[in-house]
Amino acid sequence: MPGPPYRHRGPLPDLTAEDLRGPVRTLLADPTAEVSGWTGAPIGYESWSRASDGLYVVRGAASGDGGDRAWELVLKQVRHRPWVPGPRDLARQIDDGGDGPADWAYWRREALVLGSSLPYAVAGRFAPVRCLGIVPLPGDRLRLWLERAPGTPGEDWTARELLDTAGFLGGFHARSLRQPPPPREWWCRPFLEQAALRGRFALVDRVAAAETSADPAVRRLFRPGTATALRSLARRHAEAVRTVRSLPAALVHRDLTPRNLFRTAGGTVAVDWGQAGLGPAGEDLATLVLSSAAAADLDADATLALGSAAAARHATAMAEEGGPSDPEDVLLAYRLVGAYHFGLPVVRIADRLLARDAASRAEAAADPGTRRRVAVMTALVEQAQRDL
Repeated sequence: MPGPPYRHRGPLPDLTAEDLRGPVRTLLADPTAEVSGWTGAPIGYESWSRASDGLYVVRGAASGDGGDRAWELVLKQVRHRPWVPGPRDLARQIDDGGDGPADWAYWRREALVLGSSLPYAVAGRFAPVRCLGIVPLPGDRLRLWLERAPGTPGEDWTARELLDTAGFLGGFHARSLRQPPPPREWWCRPFLEQAALRGRFALVDRVAAAETSADPAVRRLFRPGTATALRSLARRHAEAVRTVRSLPAALVHRDLTPRNLFRTAGGTVAVDWGQAGLGPAGEDLATLVLSSAAAADLDADATLALGSAAAARHATAMAEEGGPSDPEDVLLAYRLVGAYHFGLPVVRIADRLLARDAASRAEAAADPGTRRRVAVMTALVEQAQRDL
């Protein structure tokens, strides 16, 4: 079976009024509501999760004691999809093909998280999307009925909205640290413990080759010392894992990319809890800041500045909530996740460049977007060197 990314643009599954009755009644808080009609359409998207099996918006009308009312739901389907990745697959993404409860792509995890009270118990101005029902389907599939997240999607945020969310997230983490979630076999392992990192470590020598390339454009792209810093990440990976394990563990989402966040009048709603687990708060802060910075094409200086500002807002909110975690612990995890998850992929850029012919290699190395990405990744790797 092919690996990620997966593209979902298929038609709405066949639904009946009985399929819709439960989630619609829950959404409308009306146990007498009867669905009188509906339409639906796929939300076309590309997913790197093997568990993803389609996302749809369903709209309709219902009548009950509360009168005639319109409603809108999101239908998300997940499935078990076996996959055996090759070495190149491991270098370009996190999923190592494991199907165990703690593995990255465990297909039941999001339903287990949203079907429990755990994320809702510590929600405040940062909150999970409301789950309205979970239905098993034949063939190792599940159907999740979700409230349509209102508000401004993360792709359209200003820097202020992102910084506000960093503060809301700090409150969420503080409450989680005060009320630690119980151990669950299906909590996802932290970023630094994902076996797929070995695929990236295997390409570090490609950066060394780029630093000494006969092509001056490639040499300028990778400044001297980058390969040495990357080798330090690989050599001291086990120590970095021990460090992360020693930090206070909160409930973390681990995939706070712009498309998974919506800013509402009351705060921020997060969708897609498929990689949730226990880990240091800095894991979430890193994915929030660094995925948004990449989406906005920020340069290295702006990315580091945004991280500092977001960390300050997060720390202030944690203190206001009486969070027991030291802000330095959050920053330590932020730097390590920044290096291993967002910085280490610079090896793939080097590998792809060196595989090109001379003419296209020089053109690609001179591309402003490539130069910006390499500079950001290098800065994140260098920033963590003092922690290794």
